[in-house]
Amino acid sequence: MVRIIKSHLIFFYFLFALFFAWIIWIPMALHTIGIINFPLPIFIGQSVGALSILASLFVLEKLTEKKVTLKSIFDKIRIKNTNRTWLIVAIFLLPLFTILGNLLDYILTLEPNFQLFQPEVFDTLNIAIFFLIPLTLVAGLLSSPILEEPGWRGFAIERLQTQHGRFLGSLILGSLWWLWHQPINIANELPITIYSYLGMVLMSFAIDTIYNLSGQNLLSAMIMHSSAIVRINYFYSNSESIGVIVVSIVIIATLRFIERNRKKYENNSP
Repeated sequence: MVRIIKSHLIFFYFLFALFFAWIIWIPMALHTIGIINFPLPIFIGQSVGALSILASLFVLEKLTEKKVTLKSIFDKIRIKNTNRTWLIVAIFLLPLFTILGNLLDYILTLEPNFQLFQPEVFDTLNIAIFFLIPLTLVAGLLSSPILEEPGWRGFAIERLQTQHGRFLGSLILGSLWWLWHQPINIANELPITIYSYLGMVLMSFAIDTIYNLSGQNLLSAMIMHSSAIVRINYFYSNSESIGVIVVSIVIIATLRFIERNRKKYENNSP
């Protein structure tokens, strides 16, 4: 069995991640739609389920005799001796997708007004929103980013892209990342749509790209994940925005072009 797991690390990582999260999240989803009674508070259930990623890595470490180790993955979080340019890009990229996408929707008359922030949030917070955004970004690093990114980017993406190429590797990861979230999204009464799928897959492509451009610095992925929390909580976005999808694709394609050309230059360097 150990030999099989060592030979199929990615498969078993996703298997464990889905199992450990869904054993909590599926009953929560069934409770929300009225099939069973499982009144676990969303915050608690969501947090426990998010631990499935680290739990999966821990199990793999034990079962593979440390072929996979949490230490080696967390060592990818680098603050010193790193290109800080991509850390800065990681802060602003996802909100930029939303802002430019909203602007494009407005220009194309798909939205009657251009809005930067969620109106109800800005009406409540007013100028304080400019202080809360960076505070949320920093505090957010200690939630989903530190719990999830060691698995998605720190462990999985390099192996997937090595096996399947950059595009297909990111598509597989983004699709499974979306799938992993679905029971808790149902528990949160969030709709399952093609737009939600495209949005998460494109976000995954963006995080993968910045992670690679940063020299696989896990901190860049964590920052982008935290900026996604900022984007969801403060910035206005139509859940079916065509503009956000178009802008995301264009910017991601540009960054992928930069990534590919940089790799070609590095490979051709003496």
